Amino acid sequence: MFRPALPILFMLVTGIVALAQTKTLLSPYNRTRALIVSIGPESRVDIRSSSGVLLRQKDFTSGDRSHGETVAHAQWTADGRFLVFTTGSSGGHQPWHVATYFYSIGRNRFYSIDSIVGAIVSDFALHGNVVSTTRLGVDLDDRKPVTLSLNRWR
Repeated sequence: MFRPALPILFMLVTGIVALAQTKTLLSPYNRTRALIVSIGPESRVDIRSSSGVLLRQKDFTSGDRSHGETVAHAQWTADGRFLVFTTGSSGGHQPWHVATYFYSIGRNRFYSIDSIVGAIVSDFALHGNVVSTTRLGVDLDDRKPVTLSLNRWR
Protein backbone atom coordinates (compact mmCIF):
# COMPACT_ATOMS: atom_id res chain seq x y z
CA MET A 1 0.00 0.00 0.00
CA PHE A 2 2.87 2.40 0.74
CA ARG A 3 5.25 1.16 -1.98
CA PRO A 4 4.31 3.84 -4.57
CA ALA A 5 5.25 6.48 -2.01
CA LEU A 6 8.83 5.17 -1.63
CA PRO A 7 10.14 6.49 -4.99
CA ILE A 8 8.53 9.86 -4.28
CA LEU A 9 10.03 9.97 -0.80
CA PHE A 10 13.45 9.01 -2.21
CA MET A 11 13.30 11.84 -4.80
CA LEU A 12 12.23 14.33 -2.14
CA VAL A 13 15.06 13.37 0.25
CA THR A 14 17.62 13.34 -2.58
CA GLY A 15 16.52 16.81 -3.68
CA ILE A 16 16.78 18.18 -0.15
CA VAL A 17 20.29 16.72 0.26
CA ALA A 18 21.36 18.22 -3.09
CA LEU A 19 20.09 21.64 -2.01
CA ALA A 20 21.92 21.36 1.30
CA GLN A 21 25.15 20.73 -0.61
CA THR A 22 24.92 23.93 -2.65
CA LYS A 23 26.35 27.11 -1.18
CA THR A 24 25.20 30.41 -2.68
CA LEU A 25 27.40 33.50 -2.56
CA LEU A 26 25.67 36.73 -3.58
CA SER A 27 27.91 39.38 -5.07
CA PRO A 28 27.74 42.84 -3.55
CA TYR A 29 24.63 44.64 -4.76
CA ASN A 30 23.10 41.20 -5.62
CA ARG A 31 23.91 41.54 -9.34
CA THR A 32 25.41 38.07 -9.67
CA ARG A 33 25.57 34.93 -7.59
CA ALA A 34 28.00 32.06 -7.40
CA LEU A 35 26.74 28.61 -6.57
CA ILE A 36 29.28 26.19 -5.15
CA VAL A 37 27.73 22.82 -5.92
CA SER A 38 29.14 19.84 -4.01
CA ILE A 39 29.07 16.60 -5.98
CA GLY A 40 30.37 13.98 -3.58
CA PRO A 41 33.83 15.13 -2.47
CA GLU A 42 34.18 17.44 -5.51
CA SER A 43 32.72 20.75 -6.64
CA ARG A 44 31.33 22.73 -9.52
CA VAL A 45 31.08 26.53 -9.61
CA ASP A 46 28.07 28.06 -11.38
CA ILE A 47 27.93 31.79 -12.02
CA ARG A 48 24.35 33.02 -12.46
CA SER A 49 22.77 36.38 -13.19
CA SER A 50 20.38 37.94 -10.68
CA SER A 51 17.52 36.44 -12.72
CA GLY A 52 19.06 32.94 -12.50
CA VAL A 53 20.50 32.64 -16.03
CA LEU A 54 23.68 30.51 -16.11
CA LEU A 55 26.53 32.78 -17.25
CA ARG A 56 29.51 30.43 -16.85
CA GLN A 57 30.38 27.14 -15.18
CA LYS A 58 33.65 25.58 -13.97
CA ASP A 59 33.41 21.86 -13.25
CA PHE A 60 36.05 20.33 -10.98
CA THR A 61 34.54 16.82 -10.86
CA SER A 62 36.19 13.64 -12.10
CA GLY A 63 34.65 10.38 -13.23
CA ASP A 64 35.99 8.42 -10.26
CA ARG A 65 35.37 11.19 -7.67
CA SER A 66 39.01 11.04 -6.50
CA HIS A 67 40.93 13.08 -9.07
CA GLY A 68 38.92 16.30 -9.05
CA GLU A 69 38.88 19.32 -6.79
CA THR A 70 36.66 20.69 -4.05
CA VAL A 71 36.12 24.39 -3.39
CA ALA A 72 37.42 25.34 0.05
CA HIS A 73 37.16 29.15 0.27
CA ALA A 74 35.29 31.53 -2.03
CA GLN A 75 34.78 35.27 -1.75
CA TRP A 76 33.58 38.14 -3.94
CA THR A 77 35.66 41.30 -4.16
CA ALA A 78 34.01 44.30 -2.48
CA ASP A 79 32.97 45.79 -5.83
CA GLY A 80 31.52 42.47 -7.04
CA ARG A 81 33.63 42.36 -10.21
CA PHE A 82 35.52 39.19 -9.27
CA LEU A 83 34.93 35.93 -7.42
CA VAL A 84 38.13 34.45 -5.97
CA PHE A 85 38.23 30.86 -4.74
CA THR A 86 40.57 28.05 -3.73
CA THR A 87 40.31 24.32 -4.28
CA GLY A 88 41.97 21.23 -2.91
CA SER A 89 42.39 17.80 -4.42
CA SER A 90 39.49 15.44 -3.70
CA GLY A 91 41.87 12.48 -3.61
CA GLY A 92 44.42 14.04 -1.28
CA HIS A 93 47.00 14.47 -4.06
CA GLN A 94 49.48 17.32 -3.48
CA PRO A 95 48.08 18.38 -0.08
CA TRP A 96 50.43 21.40 -0.08
CA HIS A 97 48.80 22.83 -3.22
CA VAL A 98 45.97 25.34 -2.81
CA ALA A 99 44.83 25.85 -6.41
CA THR A 100 43.43 29.36 -6.68
CA TYR A 101 41.10 30.76 -9.33
CA PHE A 102 39.07 33.84 -10.05
CA TYR A 103 36.07 34.68 -12.19
CA SER A 104 35.84 38.03 -13.98
CA ILE A 105 32.34 39.45 -14.42
CA GLY A 106 33.48 41.80 -17.21
CA ARG A 107 35.08 39.03 -19.26
CA ASN A 108 32.70 36.26 -18.14
CA ARG A 109 35.66 33.95 -17.75
CA PHE A 110 37.51 31.89 -15.13
CA TYR A 111 41.27 32.26 -14.66
CA SER A 112 43.84 30.19 -12.76
CA ILE A 113 46.07 32.28 -10.51
CA ASP A 114 48.49 29.32 -10.43
CA SER A 115 48.89 29.68 -14.21
CA ILE A 116 49.71 33.37 -13.78
CA VAL A 117 52.14 33.35 -10.82
CA GLY A 118 53.03 29.70 -10.07
CA ALA A 119 51.74 27.02 -7.72
CA ILE A 120 49.82 28.56 -4.80
CA VAL A 121 50.52 27.09 -1.35
CA SER A 122 48.29 29.13 0.98
CA ASP A 123 44.83 30.62 1.27
CA PHE A 124 44.26 34.15 -0.03
CA ALA A 125 43.25 37.49 1.41
CA LEU A 126 41.45 40.19 -0.55
CA HIS A 127 42.28 43.90 -0.32
CA GLY A 128 39.94 45.60 -2.77
CA ASN A 129 40.67 43.92 -6.10
CA VAL A 130 44.12 42.72 -4.99
CA VAL A 131 44.72 39.09 -4.02
CA SER A 132 47.47 38.34 -1.48
CA THR A 133 48.70 34.77 -1.21
CA THR A 134 51.87 32.65 -1.27
CA ARG A 135 53.39 30.70 -4.14
CA LEU A 136 55.88 27.88 -4.21
CA GLY A 137 59.52 28.79 -4.77
CA VAL A 138 62.23 26.26 -5.63
CA ASP A 139 60.93 23.68 -3.11
CA LEU A 140 58.23 23.20 -0.45
CA ASP A 141 60.27 25.15 2.11
CA ASP A 142 60.71 28.12 -0.23
CA ARG A 143 57.51 30.18 -0.24
CA LYS A 144 57.14 33.54 -1.92
CA PRO A 145 54.51 36.16 -1.05
CA VAL A 146 52.44 37.25 -4.04
CA THR A 147 50.07 40.15 -4.66
CA LEU A 148 48.03 40.21 -7.83
CA SER A 149 45.79 43.06 -8.96
CA LEU A 150 42.73 41.62 -10.71
CA ASN A 151 41.89 44.93 -12.41
CA ARG A 152 43.83 43.80 -15.48
CA TRP A 153 41.07 41.23 -16.11
CA ARG A 154 38.08 43.60 -15.79
